[in-house]
Amino acid sequence: MRRVPIVTPVTIAACLLLQLTIVVVKAQDGGNTAPTVFRPARIDEAPVIDGDLGDKAWQTAPISEPFLTYNPTRGEILPQRTEIWVAYDDENLYFAFRCHDDEADQIRATITARDGMFSDDWVGLSMDALGTRQTSYDLFVNPNGIQGDILTSAVSGEDLAQDFVWESGGRLTGTGYEVEMRVPLRSLRFRSGQEAAFGIVFWRRVSRLGTSGSWPEIVPGRSIFDIHARMEFDELKNPLVLEFLPSYTYGSSQVRATSTSWGDTDASDDFGMGLKYGLTSSVTADVTWNPDFSQVESDAFQAEMNRRYPVFYEEKRPFFMEGLEIFDFSVMRHGLIQTAVHTRNIVDPEWGAKITGTMGQTAIGVLAASDEFPGYAWQDEVNPNEGRNAGYMIGRAKHSLGSDSYIGTLYSGSSFAGKRNHTVGGDTQFRFLNGHQTTFSVLSSRTSESDSADQTGTAVNWTWNYGSRDFAAAAAFQHISSDFDMDSAFITRTGVDNGWIYLAPIYYPELKKLPWLLRFSPEIVISQTYDIERQERDLYFRLAAQMQTTRQGNLRFELSRSREYWQNRAFWQDALLVTGNVQLRNWLGFGGHILTGESLYYWNDPAYVGLVLSTSLGVNLRLSSRLSQGFNIFHEKFHRQSTGAYIYEVNILNARTTYQFNRYFFVRGLVQYDSSRDRLLTDFLASFTFIPGTVLHLGYGSIYDRRTWQEGTSTWLLGQGDLMEVRRGIFFKASYNLRF
Repeated sequence: MRRVPIVTPVTIAACLLLQLTIVVVKAQDGGNTAPTVFRPARIDEAPVIDGDLGDKAWQTAPISEPFLTYNPTRGEILPQRTEIWVAYDDENLYFAFRCHDDEADQIRATITARDGMFSDDWVGLSMDALGTRQTSYDLFVNPNGIQGDILTSAVSGEDLAQDFVWESGGRLTGTGYEVEMRVPLRSLRFRSGQEAAFGIVFWRRVSRLGTSGSWPEIVPGRSIFDIHARMEFDELKNPLVLEFLPSYTYGSSQVRATSTSWGDTDASDDFGMGLKYGLTSSVTADVTWNPDFSQVESDAFQAEMNRRYPVFYEEKRPFFMEGLEIFDFSVMRHGLIQTAVHTRNIVDPEWGAKITGTMGQTAIGVLAASDEFPGYAWQDEVNPNEGRNAGYMIGRAKHSLGSDSYIGTLYSGSSFAGKRNHTVGGDTQFRFLNGHQTTFSVLSSRTSESDSADQTGTAVNWTWNYGSRDFAAAAAFQHISSDFDMDSAFITRTGVDNGWIYLAPIYYPELKKLPWLLRFSPEIVISQTYDIERQERDLYFRLAAQMQTTRQGNLRFELSRSREYWQNRAFWQDALLVTGNVQLRNWLGFGGHILTGESLYYWNDPAYVGLVLSTSLGVNLRLSSRLSQGFNIFHEKFHRQSTGAYIYEVNILNARTTYQFNRYFFVRGLVQYDSSRDRLLTDFLASFTFIPGTVLHLGYGSIYDRRTWQEGTSTWLLGQGDLMEVRRGIFFKASYNLRF
């Protein structure tokens, strides 16, 4: 008879009781101090966005409050002075920055693609346009006017995949640099009216120091949304938001038939259409038909040898990213449910529709899609469900309780080939006392199939975090029943209780004694995963030390010991990991890792522990402001302790050359060799992006491997002979964002 461990119901009840206690404490908490308030100037003459602050709009007195550091040091005055101007009219918000620097020749400013400027000097802002303290638009500009943007959510933190439509300009001066930004109101979700107000924080990064500062000050243990100054407007009108996004894609590929000939060309072209309409200034409807979700990601590679779980890939497709933060649901960080709404599970939608937005303090999201992928024809056998689509319906509501606290609910449903999966859940997040934050969530699933009884399951998640200037701590617990199933989620394992504890004191050495060392933090992590069915308990212990230095340097040491069950056996493993990176010069940055120790080899029966050595080195050369060269080398070898025989050895070499003509247009060449497959990949891409959605991509790629053609048998002898081009393809994409 299977025993259910008493820790499961007791721990769940304890987490729920603690969460309810925190609700009471939160209700009795005195709240936060009143934010700084200022009013931007309404202007009649719009400035030219070129980085020259001679425009009439910038002739008033600036905000010149001192910036205080938040990373890696805390609360020190940033020595480089920053002046800020803010203005607006009926269509746009305008921001200007004058950044003084006593060592202006040391400013790092490149010309790169969007989001490629975060190693440079930059200025930016965090803007809570809705005033709900749940979501902020984070916009960044380097001295050449190159943009970066992030969407920050109270649930999941920063999402770097988001791109917004706005304009920027910048220029270097003899005493620093100047930056201008124009943000169209129709690019934001906000509540219009006679007395509209946004929350805002301004940032600045000094790359050579590796230090970032802000105004107002970012206080450890407090939400970024509590730090925001209040930016009040006399009136903001509701802009019309209407966008059409037609797209066209063409692709063709060939596979080598013999040593002297190619097979038939497999070509396809496709049209798609997207429509976005602003029902109000804070609620948007999106519809897409036959969308193009091709990605230009061939320069990103991951080594996937000897893995127990699949690799998680972030969502980057435009239709799903609109309002994606609303669908974020609180689960245990670093747990076995990566996310409850993983829209990449909808692989190839024939159509999709959604409504996302905010009404008062409540955010809502409804998503429906029909996925063609499960009905694709199979290569080697007949797919019994060929031509059938999978249907998805997801609904989410989240009500703000002040600060970044909220209470929410989620529904996720899917159906395909007689299987129906329905999941409902609720989650809460509270910030309380001084520096404490906690989350709690419950998910309940029901799965039915025509030939079997209904299957029900439950998932429970609880986390607690504490942060101050000198100490960070966290704890988490997760229960996932064996029968829990959620088709929209990314789940690596079920039938487990999982939890961890994290403790990290933080030290700031005296700069006079160690001017290069800005921050030092030792860490301890203890975690366990209990398999409810097998009554097996995995354990993990980690001691680590992390140093942050000038020149954006990071150096980290990790010593770990773990016990992992596999094939009903316990395997102990010890390992040492060292990682680091630094921007040594404005033109030179590098980083890498060394991992050595014991590792479990899963793909043998019986499995065994062997010795692994894994290393990597990445070098980025900025040969000019427009030309960059990157090299990445990955090496891993594994051998069995008992015999000393090598089980596998792999080397991956990656070289990437990019020339950025301007902020819109670049060309990139990529060469990658993988020794485990004895395969060479080449890729060329020319890419033009005027604004997000208005793009032209033209690419050519090929694959080489080692093989010899045997004329007598008309077959390939693989793994012998010279490298030969065996596959080649070309693709073209064009889309245009029509904004009205």
